[in-house]
Amino acid sequence: MNIINYGVIFIVINYLILLIISKVSNNVNYIKQFSSKIVRQYALLISVMILYVVLIWWYNYDPNNRESLINNLIIDPENNGILGSNIILGFDSISLYYCILIGIIIPISILSGWYMKSNQSNLYIILVLLIGILLWINFITLELLSYYILFESTLIPLFILVGMYGSVNKEKAAYYVLLYTLFGSLFMLLSICITSYLLKSTNYYVYNGLIMSIDLQIILWLGFFISIMVKSPLFPLHTWLPVVHSESPLAGSIMLASLVLKLTIYLILRWMLPILSEGTLIFTPLVYVICLLTIILISLITIVQIDLKVIIAYSSISHMGVCILGAFSNNVIGIDGSYLLSIAHGLVSPGLFIAVGGVLYDRYHTRILIYYNGLLSIMPLFSFYLLILSFANIGTPLTANWMGEFLSQLGAFKTSPIIAAICTFAVLLSATYQFKLTNRITGGTNYYIHNIGDVTKRESFMFLIIIIPTLIIGIYPQPIINNLSFIITSTVY
Repeated sequence: MNIINYGVIFIVINYLILLIISKVSNNVNYIKQFSSKIVRQYALLISVMILYVVLIWWYNYDPNNRESLINNLIIDPENNGILGSNIILGFDSISLYYCILIGIIIPISILSGWYMKSNQSNLYIILVLLIGILLWINFITLELLSYYILFESTLIPLFILVGMYGSVNKEKAAYYVLLYTLFGSLFMLLSICITSYLLKSTNYYVYNGLIMSIDLQIILWLGFFISIMVKSPLFPLHTWLPVVHSESPLAGSIMLASLVLKLTIYLILRWMLPILSEGTLIFTPLVYVICLLTIILISLITIVQIDLKVIIAYSSISHMGVCILGAFSNNVIGIDGSYLLSIAHGLVSPGLFIAVGGVLYDRYHTRILIYYNGLLSIMPLFSFYLLILSFANIGTPLTANWMGEFLSQLGAFKTSPIIAAICTFAVLLSATYQFKLTNRITGGTNYYIHNIGDVTKRESFMFLIIIIPTLIIGIYPQPIINNLSFIITSTVY
């Protein structure tokens, strides 16, 4: 048993201990009043443990040896894994940086609900941590049926989290996230059933070693892509995401934007490109048209929105369109850019949700843009953080978003110059809606709100944990690109 299995089992055992502590502390009278504090602190400790485990994996990872840390959790890894009878865990450069992203986001998600009412916080913290652990294991599984099960298992805690702790229309949002994503994933399940029946295996290495007929690839590709269109989401199956973001609690918005949407990029890079390569080449023009409509139309829709969280939600859809545009460019530059942009979006989008859905909404209890102005004079530190995140969100140089968008657009230009040239207008549109929001909030004279106080140390810590990696990757992205080169090159060629 290697360090992957040790790490996963260690975290799962600690999560079970957390459940026992939560149950016992609620039933013992003399510690009942401290129950929420104990659960919060232990959950935060577990989230830090996840980051520590991932950093150990990173330290021991050899990017030139793809199979150095592959192991099987249940039976021998040489087994074909008939119909998911085993769970093969392992990672390479594609999985590794998503795991690091999870290690950063889970503590932030827990800290975002740190001062929730004590009678509500235990289940909230447990659900947030459960979603994070399921996503973490999802990114390191190398068996397709297990991937689908973990892919869908996040819906249950997310449904409960949104349905119990959301805003006014929380029931509607909870059913949206359940029904839309469950419906879309059924097509992926059909593709998995077909491949399992024909190949008698769901093992990544069995799939990767076979060449399927073009007819079969077309059928399987369509099933996977419908699921991607819903989960990303892409136009016209995008309508559920703004509703869910606007009504979900802050931790739900953070994890949905940062981690759940990245499952589609991982699905493309891990399963679709290497296994359904001919089908991908056939449908690339269709994907580019859909991405073009997503990027341009959603950006135009974003400009006219007045709800702060809805603006950030729509901007996430537009950026995911650019990610998928790069992922289907079928060249190394575009795929590298798509991966970098997905990591950058996984950092910046939660930061913006913390700014508008955490700091502002917690203080002033409204998300309507027209009520905010003049915060630069009463909340200068918050305005500074918001300005940096806004520059990052529009892809300003020296931020990770710029590097990801530039490489994605460059890779798309090599594949389809006309569509890529039209998609570059998204840079202007994103600057329009983002600085409409930032200028309205920070500039002008304050008429509607009063001075409650600038950001706290906890909020500053969350902002800095997001901003510092964004700037580091933007200034020096070469280590990530170098580690990706071996995997991406073998995938493309």
